[in-house]
Formats: sequence, structure tokens, C-alpha cells
Amino acid sequence: MANVNQYNPLVTAAEVISNSFTNANTDTALISNNTILLAELAHLKEAIGKKFYEELKTQHHAGTLTTANQTLMDDFLVRCLCWFVRFEVINEVQSNSTSAGIVHNIDEFATIIDPAELNAYKQDTYRKAEIYLKDMLDYINDDDQSGQYPTYESNKPCNENVYKNHGIIMYDSIYSRPRRNYNSWKDYCPCDDC
Repeated sequence: MANVNQYNPLVTAAEVISNSFTNANTDTALISNNTILLAELAHLKEAIGKKFYEELKTQHHAGTLTTANQTLMDDFLVRCLCWFVRFEVINEVQSNSTSAGIVHNIDEFATIIDPAELNAYKQDTYRKAEIYLKDMLDYINDDDQSGQYPTYESNKPCNENVYKNHGIIMYDSIYSRPRRNYNSWKDYCPCDDC
């Protein structure tokens, strides 16, 4: 595995603010590169697969994105990742850890929302990020994009194949090659008593 954590994040704090925050005057210092990396690792890497994630990070850092990867970044990935970063940074925007403990960030014209409202706000932010992620994955997986993303296609996550084998719930490997499902086990079971 290449150490792509040392590379530039796939989005900047300014992009996060312009794509997902209502207040364009939000301080970019609230969104660190480590928070962006956290969002990449927690929400993006698994969804697109480790190898494709590393390819995007490497090309983005070197400024050598392929045309297809640049289109993916511009039209899908940046927007999606910005909403996941917003989700990760919400607690830091509302509260701050200091030597005096956890304090709320509040000015004279604002009030702090209660935990239930904060939870609803975070859930809505996550829902929006998931919508953008699904849109991006639909785009990559569409027949029109066949051959455009070979690293993704040969290493894409395969989390949808769950089946029962002799009463045991089976999950396919996270990679789609080779693809196994219930019928492949049912018809070619290695035991003699099926």
C-alpha cells in the first residue's frame, strides 16, 4: 500500500465551505487537512475501493489526473466529499476543545441548538452526502463509463452479495472478482450431503 496519506487532500477547506456550507464566511481554519483526510478514509476509500482511491490521490497530488478522473473529481467527487467533510466537522464548528474543557462557539446573535436538533442536522448532512455518493457511484458504474475507470472496475467493492449457505449467512469478499453467489455454492457445493 502506498502512503497516500502524505498527499494533498482531494478537496480544500475553501471548497468544502463553498460546496456545503450556507455561510460563505465560515472560517477555513475550522476545517483542517486532517479532518478532510478523515472524511476521505471514513466515507470515500471503502466506497470506491482502496486501489482506485490511491490512484485518485496519487494523480491529484501530482496534478496528472486522467480526463475521466478529472471529470469524476469536478462533477461528482468534490461535491460528495465536501458534504462528508461537513458531517465530520459539525461538532468542531459548534464546540471547541480548549484548556478549560469543551466550550460552545457562540456569538452575541446566535443561540445553541439542543442535542436533538443537532442530531437531526447531522443526519440531514449525512443523508445529503450519501445522495451525492450514490450519484457518483451510479455514474462510475453506468454502461456509458465502461472502460473509463479500469482501476475501479477491476477492484470495485462488492458489498451487495449476501446469501445463505447451509444456514450460514455468507458475505462475498469486498472485491467483485471472482463473483460468488448463492447459486454458485448451491450447484457446486464441496460437501457430499447437500
